[in-house]
Amino acid sequence: MEDTILFDIDYTLINSSDSKIIRRNKISDLSGFSIEKILEVENSYVKSDSGFTDFNPDDYIVHISKALGVDFEKVKEIFFSDDVFTNALYSDVNNSLEKIHQNYECGVFSEGFEDFQLIKLHKSGILHFFKKEITFIFRRKLTVEVLNLLPENCFIIDDNPSVISALVEAGRFRPIWLNRKTKEKHGECKTTFDLTDIGNALENYSSIK
Repeated sequence: MEDTILFDIDYTLINSSDSKIIRRNKISDLSGFSIEKILEVENSYVKSDSGFTDFNPDDYIVHISKALGVDFEKVKEIFFSDDVFTNALYSDVNNSLEKIHQNYECGVFSEGFEDFQLIKLHKSGILHFFKKEITFIFRRKLTVEVLNLLPENCFIIDDNPSVISALVEAGRFRPIWLNRKTKEKHGECKTTFDLTDIGNALENYSSIK
């Protein structure tokens, strides 16, 4: 039986900062407003929200279209345009997933609105790598109830060190910190700095160094 690997999405597979930049530029071109103005409008939406993982695309599109006085459908078309997602996919993802899924069962462990997270995977062209039955997307993914749903002893790859620490503490998983920002290593589990080296981390998991 193949081992299971669950992947986080944002900043693990997809650079969400890049997708935001692409959208802002497109909305700026559409509306005639500066990037600074787009950021101001975005920030006013975020402040009215309860957190990043509660980001709702439909609410965001309504907010942007009303604040800038532009057509809702045109903003929606920009928001979900394919290049927003394909151009935000990290360059190491496709080739790495192609190799990994030959020897492992690949799934998802992500936080947010399920429909939107799946759209990201679909439009970036990588949804086919992940099995539906081991795809776990919840608004709050570190609750006891959610963690109890995950396969015992599965690998979990995530960019967030706080999530990794919680998984280490749970004691039933094999977390790997994908640290794309610095050269810092996690003290209690494997660390990798990009997905091209993930095979080494998987095969030698018992050794932290």
